[in-house]
Amino acid sequence: MAFLINLGLQPFIDDEGNRTTVALEMLWSSNFITPTLHGEYYYNKPPLWNWILALSIWLHGSASEWATRLPAVLALFGFSATVFHYCRKHLSQERALLVAFMLLSCGRIIFWESLLGLIDLAFSWVIFTMIMVLYHESKEERWGRMFLFSYLLMAIGFLFKGLPAIAFQGLSVLLILYYRKAWKQLFSIAHIGSGLLAVAIIASYYVVYNKYHSLETVFQVLFVESGKRTAVAYGWWDTIKHALNFPLELSYHFLPWSALLLLLLRPSSRKRLHESDFVRFCRYAFFVNIIIYWLSPNFYPRYILMLVPLGFIQLVSLIPEEAKPTKDWLYWTIRGILGLFMFVLAAGALAPIFVEDCQFIPGLLWKAGISFALLLSLFILYLKQPKWQYFLVVAGFILFRVGFDLLAIPPRDHDSSAQRLRDSSIEFAKHWQDRDDLYVFYETHMEPATSYYIQGTLDRPVQRKESAFTTTDYYIYNPKQYDWGLFEAPVDSFIVRHAGYPVYYVGKLKDTDIETIKEMTIGERPSF
Repeated sequence: MAFLINLGLQPFIDDEGNRTTVALEMLWSSNFITPTLHGEYYYNKPPLWNWILALSIWLHGSASEWATRLPAVLALFGFSATVFHYCRKHLSQERALLVAFMLLSCGRIIFWESLLGLIDLAFSWVIFTMIMVLYHESKEERWGRMFLFSYLLMAIGFLFKGLPAIAFQGLSVLLILYYRKAWKQLFSIAHIGSGLLAVAIIASYYVVYNKYHSLETVFQVLFVESGKRTAVAYGWWDTIKHALNFPLELSYHFLPWSALLLLLLRPSSRKRLHESDFVRFCRYAFFVNIIIYWLSPNFYPRYILMLVPLGFIQLVSLIPEEAKPTKDWLYWTIRGILGLFMFVLAAGALAPIFVEDCQFIPGLLWKAGISFALLLSLFILYLKQPKWQYFLVVAGFILFRVGFDLLAIPPRDHDSSAQRLRDSSIEFAKHWQDRDDLYVFYETHMEPATSYYIQGTLDRPVQRKESAFTTTDYYIYNPKQYDWGLFEAPVDSFIVRHAGYPVYYVGKLKDTDIETIKEMTIGERPSF
């Protein structure tokens, strides 16, 4: 319930707008093979997440923030259940449950990813399952099953996000064959056959796609999308700076649990990392797969969520079987850090009372008061029950998320820049509800969240025009990209966020000659 309260309240970020608009255009056109955005072919991602969003929109009867975000939350629940399922084969039930709850309650998940309708949670669930299949099937020397199931999961992952799924599969297969000293399996019929089956599954989609549109641009964009965040695109100096900062960045995003890294200072704890074959493999899988992102300057933590449980397995393994509240400075340091988090959560529950933007919330005082009382009770219990300290921290973060849902999310929908952008786009679309002569001009970059709110309100796509211009149609244009002299006086406008100019305008063209249009371009098309 903590992950569902007010889930659909705050406006979309641009990535959510992208995914939802593509899904909407699939539903409008009844074409689920070739994704489009403003009627143009959309190449950046394969279609599986768009299909899931389209299904969710269809089941809900309309497109909305809730319909887009619910599949991501359900994927998170499935991901956590899968983590528990595999961990309890090797860890105690209590520790397996702790790993799953650590995933749910780490900062990056509970205050960011679980609030958004993005691909990454579902993709991470698939890739984590693939890594677990490689370990467990190879342990029993069921090589045929290992290759078959892992390559099927890789194919699913590819249809979610493209080439990263192949990278994860390739690195993990090489790791498991090295780990099991079974290199001969690399050339086995089972491996080759499973690989070919995965290629056939992926190729079957693109064979059908090719009947609608050429494949040349599709694969070119997929390779560009996969390479644009690496050292190739950013240079060595940026890569070195990112590599040095990367461990600190990860530690920050996955607090409070990254505090358990301090246990590595205790030699007896480090020894525990080598006692379990499963823990050892998870450590290798973590480092083998994370190296790509460690060397990729344009990195977002959501790209490695599939590896986070592998890291948490290491941290849980460091925890001694019995807490010893004696003169152990390391024990008390970690307990103090986690206790500080608990205290901050309790104090933070009262913060909305003093924030001006929250004053409109009905029952603000009693909601904040109850949240504070419950979190303070958990903090007191934490001080008195060291045996359950980690689960009490989990409970504290999940309870704080409920208060966050009730007291922090509503202001984002009440009087925020995102809300004003949404309102501006919706109001603009209402002006054009009964018109069919509105287009996106040439290469004007449409911000994805804005596109969603305009097209969702119109319940139809606003096509992009790159040729066959007229002086009677109306065009949405970015004044940062195109000279004002191309257009008659603007007749309408709406607010935008990133395009280098706060407003987009609508107007008629004075001249439709394509060479004149190119000459009067005053800026490059934004890329983000």
